[in-house]
Amino acid sequence: MLLAVGPFGLGPMELVIILLVLVLLFGATRIADLGGSLGKGIKEFRKNVKEEEEEDGDEEGEPAKPSASASASTPPVASPPVAAAQNGAETVSAVKCPSCGALNPVEAKHCNQCGAAIAAPVS
Repeated sequence: MLLAVGPFGLGPMELVIILLVLVLLFGATRIADLGGSLGKGIKEFRKNVKEEEEEDGDEEGEPAKPSASASASTPPVASPPVAAAQNGAETVSAVKCPSCGALNPVEAKHCNQCGAAIAAPVS
């Protein structure tokens, strides 16, 4: 009679004995809670990996996908204008896009790279 060999070379009888010892040590409810926590942890891990892949795609020039938490009625706020010093006086030369981070002329109302609206910085 040929028995199936499980992980680490353990047979079915050894696995059943290990499971019984775990149930005796921790109790059935604690093992069920542990399984639920493990499932939630795996789900969070996959979610974070997916978000990280989307962020990496955004950095490569793909347009940013709006998140579910972002409100459609509130436009993104542009970062402060980039200033250059000339003869002791600062002049604003570019505004950074809040979506893709591309630099745009100060008078631009939309990003030259992704087309997102650029709100005027509040001073």
